[in-house]
Amino acid sequence: MGWKLVVVTVRPQLTERIILIAQRSGAVGATVIPARGIATPENRSFLGLALDNQRDLILFLLEEPLVPGVTRAVHLDGDLDTPGTGMLFVLDVEQALGLREQLAGVETEIREQYN
Repeated sequence: MGWKLVVVTVRPQLTERIILIAQRSGAVGATVIPARGIATPENRSFLGLALDNQRDLILFLLEEPLVPGVTRAVHLDGDLDTPGTGMLFVLDVEQALGLREQLAGVETEIREQYN
């Protein structure tokens, strides 16, 4: 089974909402990293003050079969098509370690599905 890293960038006010959407779609957990976005020069500041450039990076490490459902839900229910809301992208994960708890859940789900 392969792993994917789903990365979502949003304004901090939307972080909890995005995590709840992803969890309802099968994500087990998330890592949130505060970040700062760089906008075009005309949107970057007003009288030298930074405007709305704070972002959160939300990282979801998911089993490959979960990715389409989680990304679809976050995209649609998170309103990512609304300008300035955020973006989502998916990266391949070559190796993932320390996932014993998550793997046990996947194993149980597979047993229930095929028994």
